[in-house]
Amino acid sequence: MIRVLALLLLAAPAMAQAPRCGFGLGLEGLRGADRHLRAGSAAEGLLAGREAADAAAAALTEAAARLAGCGCPLAAEQVREAAGLAEQARSEAGPDRLRRTLDRARFSLGQARERLDRRGCS
Repeated sequence: MIRVLALLLLAAPAMAQAPRCGFGLGLEGLRGADRHLRAGSAAEGLLAGREAADAAAAALTEAAARLAGCGCPLAAEQVREAAGLAEQARSEAGPDRLRRTLDRARFSLGQARERLDRRGCS
């Protein structure tokens, strides 16, 4: 009986999220965006960096929409901030500025992920 009660208490937070909202897909999108941001920062040329920034911006925008749809407005807002920086990086004139902007986007993304890890969906 105690085991059943413990399982019910642990399952309650998971059930509180919107069904089929795509929270896991949102988290996967954040991981993919981080890979793109890292690739853009390490890119040799400006064109490759811009392509990585474009892919990161798209992944972050989609992840923000999924998080917002799951009832995570604060996390979604932080992810949108990172997406905005990735979009800005697409138009940077030089590789150094592009790297700095992508690093700022990674920092914002890191804050969003830490918030999700610490406080969950909020």
